[in-house]
Amino acid sequence: MREQLTEPWGLVTAGVLGGLAGAVAAALAPAGILAGLPVGLAVAAAVYGIRVGLGALVDRTAALPSPRPAPDLPAPSRGGDAERWLRRAGAAVRTLHRQAGTPTDAGLRAQVGGVDDQAGRALDDLARFAGQVTLIEQTAAGINVGRLRVDLAELQRGLHGLPPGPLRTERERALRAVTDQLDVARRLDGAREMLLARMQAAVLGLEGLVARMAELLALHATADGGASLTAAKVAELTSDLEGMRHGLAEAERLSRSALTGGQVQ
Repeated sequence: MREQLTEPWGLVTAGVLGGLAGAVAAALAPAGILAGLPVGLAVAAAVYGIRVGLGALVDRTAALPSPRPAPDLPAPSRGGDAERWLRRAGAAVRTLHRQAGTPTDAGLRAQVGGVDDQAGRALDDLARFAGQVTLIEQTAAGINVGRLRVDLAELQRGLHGLPPGPLRTERERALRAVTDQLDVARRLDGAREMLLARMQAAVLGLEGLVARMAELLALHATADGGASLTAAKVAELTSDLEGMRHGLAEAERLSRSALTGGQVQ
């Protein structure tokens, strides 16, 4: 709002339109300039107020961070677990962004700006996780686990007491095919649970950072020696965010390991 109040083009626009309105009113009204002056001032004030209000609203909306869509990954299913955690993460990061813009002290604003940047990158990581969870869910939906379990039970019964020979060989081959598909479904489910668990931990951590950021700002404003204490708190927040992103990367590595049957890539 302060930036919009001093923005020169807003003042110029209000002055020009107010002057035009005043001139028209003076030319049309019998009282001349006595009528044109208040009309011009009223129009200039209205234009200036609208310009400031809209400018502040547009700037604020544009500045709020939102998850960056993960390329080559589907958008999270509306109402699903991944979408729910991503939505909460976005709300926490937007709150952190607003908090980072509140300090009037330039030094503190620069310090907490680093926390804001790290939180934005964590939100991008979570958006990628949400896309991966969705892709896994879509893939797993194509595997009919219930039918495969029925097939498995029938094949196992058919093999019982069956002597060696071509028939047994074919049924064993069919059994391996069914078992492989069930193993894929199990790995997909494990990878999904791993990613969701890490998303949950990260989102709850971001929500905790919101409360700690509020505490930091209050500490800086009220405590004696607030500058040094604030610097230590900012370092803690930055370290926690770095640890959070490291944890996300590790969870992603473990999910890949689950999908490849234990072979980390």
